[in-house]
Amino acid sequence: PVEDDITPIEDDDDEEATTLNDIAENDEEAKEEPTTAPPTTISVPIQLDETAHGNASLLFAQYRAAKEKSQKTIQSLSKALQAAQANAARQMAQAATASASAQTLLSPGLKKNLWFEKFRWMITTDNYLVLAGKDAHQNEMLVKRYLRPGDAYLHADVHGAASCIVRAKRAHPKKGKHQQKTVPLPLSEQALREAGQFTICHSSAWSSRMVTSAW
Repeated sequence: PVEDDITPIEDDDDEEATTLNDIAENDEEAKEEPTTAPPTTISVPIQLDETAHGNASLLFAQYRAAKEKSQKTIQSLSKALQAAQANAARQMAQAATASASAQTLLSPGLKKNLWFEKFRWMITTDNYLVLAGKDAHQNEMLVKRYLRPGDAYLHADVHGAASCIVRAKRAHPKKGKHQQKTVPLPLSEQALREAGQFTICHSSAWSSRMVTSAW
């Protein structure tokens, strides 16, 4: 008969659905399984010739020594920090005092001007005082009042140049040191050269860039 020759056809859709259901169930089971972290391993050195109590005592002694060392380190750092702060405060106080003293000295009216500061003046490399007048009146004053025996007079070969004098160093003679009179010491060539340059710098030759000499 024809019915015997008919072969039943398997349903592929049912098989595929069964497979998907199995995968979903496996995923749900995997989600439900708790994930545990790997155990942490701590290595503890022990002495085989000691008992458990002895090893515990040794470990506690090491812990106590490390703790005391840490506390001492913290105390030392704290003391060093306090000392540094105190030193910084002391230096700031000293700087403030020095600044106040400098401002007091530089305040107008407190510093007493020396007699030669009313002129143009300079100190040579070998400590000779050089004076120059600011105007005709001071030029005349320098020559008549402050030019002494042994001093040098310099003048630039420029019209309107200032008179300049080099004050010689003076000393008491070897015999009779208690005498009031002093004798002038010879002037150095370096002092005369620097004084000549000083004279030219304060003349019209400087502004006009003219090359000249002092005599």
